[in-house]
Amino acid sequence: MNNSNVTTTDFYLAAYLMAKSYQLAGHVRANGKSQFEFEGNGINESLDDFYQDRAVISPQAYGRTIRNLKAIMYNGTTLKPQNNCDNYTRKIS
Repeated sequence: MNNSNVTTTDFYLAAYLMAKSYQLAGHVRANGKSQFEFEGNGINESLDDFYQDRAVISPQAYGRTIRNLKAIMYNGTTLKPQNNCDNYTRKIS
């Protein structure tokens, strides 16, 4: 398996990938829409499972990641990877 990156604006796909323990490599919210970037080994197989309706995930983990992603989206958090380290910044209005 190779390490791949996936970028999506599909909130429920993002929650699924996060619940499957793929690393959230980036998040940007612009014009009221969030874009999530994930990376990890086997991510393409997980995408196939999601879109082919073969995905299996703990309901508790899925619900927890939905809440976590909403917090990221609505609290103004932008995630920008920098030098292989996650750098979280909070926008101040």
